[in-house]
Amino acid sequence: MGMLNYFQVTIEDKTYDVHLKRIRTRYIRFYFKEGAFHVTCPLLTRKEIIVQGLNKYYKRLVTDNPHNVGFTDEYIYILGTKVPIKPNGGVINFKDDSKIVYKDIQDLKKKIKKYLLEIITKRTRLYEYKMGTYENKVRVRDMTTRYGSNSVKNRSITYSLILVHYSLDVIDSIVVHELAHCFVHGHDNKFYKIVYKYCPNYDYINKKLKKGIFHD
Repeated sequence: MGMLNYFQVTIEDKTYDVHLKRIRTRYIRFYFKEGAFHVTCPLLTRKEIIVQGLNKYYKRLVTDNPHNVGFTDEYIYILGTKVPIKPNGGVINFKDDSKIVYKDIQDLKKKIKKYLLEIITKRTRLYEYKMGTYENKVRVRDMTTRYGSNSVKNRSITYSLILVHYSLDVIDSIVVHELAHCFVHGHDNKFYKIVYKYCPNYDYINKKLKKGIFHD
């Protein structure tokens, strides 16, 4: 019988699907997405080892994970503001008189992604001008391990969909971070000198980001 690549686990009276990706690696990595655990692990990792890890990291993966508290069945944070939502559709109105009309939660997810793309493209263009960089193609993806990624070779920046939950100061800090890579590849002192020039309170904002604090 081959090694399991899928099973279910019950933690704190809740049952979750667990999807395993077995690869040639020395480490086990856990993340939680759309109600299920996803685990990358060495080829011969036993189920009991996986379960031990899930119990150990459960709070960090589920309870304290910004991906899970920013968007629930009852509300969503949009640019730092908590907005009630309805499973069978509704309307979200913004201060600039724009709005999102959605049919259901899946439709809302699609439109939230489009909304963030519009917002973050404008912020990227603003800071490209301020920082004197070239124009980048802007994308938004549902990334679980990073907030942004700059492909200098392709002049393309991809931002995580989770940023839609945060206030504009947090979004701007990620924009500045990614654009700084247009000048410096790594994260050395020269890199952060650029970041702090255009985002002086970067350290404070970065703490908000990592703790899932969507507003002040």
